Amino acid sequence: MQGIEVKSNLIYYYGNHAGYVNNNKAVIDTIFKSDELIDWIAEKKDMEIEWRDGVFDSLSSGIMDIETGEADQFMNCRIWQLTPDADPLIKYIGYDELIRVQGCPPDPADYRVALCYRTDTDDLDEICNKYDENPNSDLVGGKVNLSDIIEIYGTEGSEFNYVDRKGFVEVEFEYRQEQIPVQPDTASQEMNIQQ
Repeated sequence: MQGIEVKSNLIYYYGNHAGYVNNNKAVIDTIFKSDELIDWIAEKKDMEIEWRDGVFDSLSSGIMDIETGEADQFMNCRIWQLTPDADPLIKYIGYDELIRVQGCPPDPADYRVALCYRTDTDDLDEICNKYDENPNSDLVGGKVNLSDIIEIYGTEGSEFNYVDRKGFVEVEFEYRQEQIPVQPDTASQEMNIQQ
């Protein structure tokens, strides 16, 4: 097997779904950014490159059609909850309180992925209501809580929203890739993650 190859519009990097080709543009997940890939694209003189977050997850979980490289209407959703050893003073508080107590926005080191699933909506209220009506045992308290972070992601990258007393606050949230549990090849149904 070659290190980098293209099959059916998809770019494989040592067997991983690293990106796809669309109209002479290689769209590749930033986690694969390397001199080797940059050189490989440079050899394709008529192809430009775009680095984008979330492409690997979208391809691997089936959000993007493997044959065409086209995204379907589904997105992925991750619910991030505070770890059991996070400072109790930052648990179950609103965003303004967090800033007063901690002095900064949410720290990804304090969080873990509690739940990951496919969704056809990016409406945060709908996502929260889903678990208020049908509690999930992998979420603390069985539902989305104050101080949780809802991540909606797809081929365009991720959007993070802190669950606040007054709704939601969009936040920057730079997690490490190793914080994401390995997902199965298919994510067509809800996937529970326990840590």
